[in-house]
Amino acid sequence: MLLAPSRFCGVAALLAAFALNAGCGPPPGELQSLDADRQELSCAAGCGGPLGSATLPGPTGSVTLTAWSNSPQLGTVYDCDPTACAGASPVTARNGQLSYGCPWQCVELVNRYFQGTWGDPKIAADAGAGFCQRAASSSLPQYWVYGAYGASTSGHAPVAGDVLVWSSHVAIATNSMSPDAAGTISLMAQNATCSGTDLVLWNGTMFGPKYGLGALCWVHIVANTGATGPMCPTGSNWNLAGDYCGDEPGMQHAAANTLYSCAAAGGAASVVQVCSQGCQHMPAGQNDRCASPPPPPSDAGSGTDGSDAGTSGGGIGDPPPGCASGGSGIAWSTGSALAVWLTLSRRRRPSDRRRSTPSGR
Repeated sequence: MLLAPSRFCGVAALLAAFALNAGCGPPPGELQSLDADRQELSCAAGCGGPLGSATLPGPTGSVTLTAWSNSPQLGTVYDCDPTACAGASPVTARNGQLSYGCPWQCVELVNRYFQGTWGDPKIAADAGAGFCQRAASSSLPQYWVYGAYGASTSGHAPVAGDVLVWSSHVAIATNSMSPDAAGTISLMAQNATCSGTDLVLWNGTMFGPKYGLGALCWVHIVANTGATGPMCPTGSNWNLAGDYCGDEPGMQHAAANTLYSCAAAGGAASVVQVCSQGCQHMPAGQNDRCASPPPPPSDAGSGTDGSDAGTSGGGIGDPPPGCASGGSGIAWSTGSALAVWLTLSRRRRPSDRRRSTPSGR
């Protein structure tokens, strides 16, 4: 049976009266009047405007997903768009975009990714424990749950495209973590921040709380490998922001002969340069770099006097007048020129010796 459309997002029952504030107003956890929160949670994007986009894995390659603004109701259970919440099929919201839930709550973004990108069933549940429980049910074999109502998180880690669930909020991971290695998960979410993005810590076995909400589970699409593009190292392989060769330990989905720029552990790596001579690993604390091409041989292309061989001007490599290179079918080279020079030198030696004989003899 299809559950009622999910509306609660990023808020517990208490936060239904005191809006969740994340990045658009005072620090999280400071309870204020509803009117004050509404004023603070107005974002420049306005109702239905774009907050930001992220590259996520899809069934046939990477896709771009956009978070839409719930301003001036951002962070609350209220919808800025009066369009009815979608049921089994999406509806068109006032901004002309398809909505897969209540526009523009956090669960809508998640189900837009699940249903609209992967073609998997929507998880018709409010953000929180019910979301984990619903995703873990046997009626939804397309998903696998780690944490509450699911498998142990030991030996597992979220990958890009997994949905992280807190007690009243959901968000999508845009990068991948490694088991037993601490790092930072980059998030994409609706109804939480004015940028549509955020970060949460990963301790190697579980992600941390957010906005004062406890972490519950993460939901993995079984068909999702998490591959979105080159990713930066995490844990002990992370040596601060800088340039990394694609084959450095911890780099994911990267080419060995390419130099990448990394700004955050586990974040997306951007291409700096493809290294034609290979990528050179440098000691920790120094940027990797493209290897320099080897220097040319010291005598390559030069005559005995340091001038370029084979140029006009009577050098050793020049063919004699009347014998243009190739004209007689004989290749003229520096070696053949040297042989002629030596032969002429030997013929001159008797007269040279005579000129050197002391006079009077």
